[in-house]
Amino acid sequence: MGNKILKTYIQITTFLIYLLIIFGLCRIGFIINSGILNSAITGAYGSASLPFLDIMQTLFSGLRYDGRLAAPAAFIFAVLYIAFSFIKKAQKPVIIVFTSIISYIVIIASFVNDTYFSIFNDTFNIILLGVIYDDQSAIFHTALNSDYNALPKITASIILTAIAVFIYNKIYKKIENINKSVSIKQAVPLGILLLYVLILTTSSTFNLQGGDLSYIVKLPENNFLKKAAPGALHDLDRVYRAYKDIKGESFEKYAGGKTIQQVMQIYFGDKYINQDNISSLMEQEVLYNGKSNAKHIFLIIMESLSDYHLSEEFINGGGIGSELTALANSKDGLKVPVFIQNGYGTIETMDMMITGLYGTYFPVSEMTGKIPCFDSSTGKIFKDLGYDTNFYYFGSSAWRKIGTYTISQGFNKSYGMENIHNKQKSTWGIYDSEGFNFILENLDKNHNKPTFNMILSASNHPPYDIDTKKYYNIDTEKIRIFLDTNYPKEKRFQGITPEILTVTEYSIKSVADFIKKTYAKYPDSIFFVTGDHFDRSYPNPNRKIFTSTSIPLIIYGSGVSEYKLKYTAGSHKDIVPTIAAITAHKGYKFHSFGQSLVTDNKNEKADNERIAIGAQSIANGRYIFNGADIEYFESEEKNENDINTASIFWDKKKAGEAISWYIVNKGYNIPK
Repeated sequence: MGNKILKTYIQITTFLIYLLIIFGLCRIGFIINSGILNSAITGAYGSASLPFLDIMQTLFSGLRYDGRLAAPAAFIFAVLYIAFSFIKKAQKPVIIVFTSIISYIVIIASFVNDTYFSIFNDTFNIILLGVIYDDQSAIFHTALNSDYNALPKITASIILTAIAVFIYNKIYKKIENINKSVSIKQAVPLGILLLYVLILTTSSTFNLQGGDLSYIVKLPENNFLKKAAPGALHDLDRVYRAYKDIKGESFEKYAGGKTIQQVMQIYFGDKYINQDNISSLMEQEVLYNGKSNAKHIFLIIMESLSDYHLSEEFINGGGIGSELTALANSKDGLKVPVFIQNGYGTIETMDMMITGLYGTYFPVSEMTGKIPCFDSSTGKIFKDLGYDTNFYYFGSSAWRKIGTYTISQGFNKSYGMENIHNKQKSTWGIYDSEGFNFILENLDKNHNKPTFNMILSASNHPPYDIDTKKYYNIDTEKIRIFLDTNYPKEKRFQGITPEILTVTEYSIKSVADFIKKTYAKYPDSIFFVTGDHFDRSYPNPNRKIFTSTSIPLIIYGSGVSEYKLKYTAGSHKDIVPTIAAITAHKGYKFHSFGQSLVTDNKNEKADNERIAIGAQSIANGRYIFNGADIEYFESEEKNENDINTASIFWDKKKAGEAISWYIVNKGYNIPK
């Protein structure tokens, strides 16, 4: 009896230590690969050199996070070990299977988290929920046919699990062969001590009462190591808990303890005086007749089109983005100098573009049929202005229910790749050039009535399986030389290749070609071109805030020459008010969170201080702020009050998201 008790205690303790070692090794592997080999530790807002003490602190902090998962697993192990001690033949197989499952989950989660970081520059966050609602078959195909090395990583995780379990099995056998015993007097205090250790490990503190590890554990200052400390499984749990909060009934929980009245005060300021309807506060009026006689409006949202794609560096060095930039710089074009994204990913940006509401991580499209057509919905606004409203997506209409979603939000027709016949397609949808040809063909059939067309492209997306050679003469070798010269492979972000930038240039050429053809044929057209989000593949891993949250906004076409920029900074939420200002009649009223970015007063100086609100950042013409760090643009002056002003607008950003959550879940009416 004493022998069995001793072996039980040792086996439980050994399993706990084994799991903590597996967690720790996975964290070390993540730090070495993403942090050191791919320069995340010394990246933007990181350290100038490897911070040894911070790394040690990360491993110690990580041990406390890991205890919250390892100790409960050890409790389960104890139950299994004791329960199957009465069925000796089954005991070892059950324990080894359990250990194998736990080990594989920890190891594969770490591999996936490492890949996730290479794409999003972050550990598992709420963007991960998009996988649930996305096109799973396309995601699977992308994973197997891209540079993410999915199959080698899966294979490596299986091999590492097998090695770990093999070593554990050897230790398990040795413990089972122990002949020593303990007396009952010894067994009781040892059992109490083991239970106490397991409880302390679970609480991650030096007392029996646990708490939120975000407050208990001291994290290092280094931005990457701060993210590395919790570990993949803890981050997954955090994503799940955040999703439960978002899906929950409590607005106050989503809004960080604030009431709707408090949030309204933060966002609308003095404009809000206990009104009982949010919609009335969002109402705007067009102040003068639009000077564009555009019969056809095109709002084109390009997949992963980033501002840096149109920079002088990429135009001159790699031959990328020149045609679209030329349109922006022509007499009929404008480009907003600082333009930031209102979504972390495609669907979050499209929520803003379709509904006019801030992204909240809430899967609004999944509620189609349960939600109304919102007052700020783009389709509703332009249908009200007399346009035939069309939505085009070069991917599947089933993706995030985008087809039914857009129809429910005021679009007359919604076209997906299933409607675009006899056109070449890749994993994620119709080739961009083919899709734009379809739109022009459709316009030829319906050009007698005014049209508003929102377009979402698909080509510039992993696995980048586009045969670009048959469409445009893109010099991939020039792009390769540009990358090798300016971004040597040993310092380059691992996710970028010349082939990816070739597809990006193909996508840019496709939209520029469409604009030129359409404008030549229908000069009563106006085009607004933006990206859905930063493409996450900038070749320098040391990314500035602006680089990783900015996309372009180009305005081109009929009447644009009559306008100049009113503000030097904007975001997606400002696009619809800008279109209305250019094309609608004086006195037209609509609902929006944004502001027009243009003025017809040529003598008015562009406002450099007005702050634009995005999803991951806020910015004006002098600086950009991500909630923690402020980054000034080249040659711009610093003011001592900038950080306070930025913090106020960061709170306003969060308030806008909370108000949008309220509108989606509760409606526009505010209880008195």
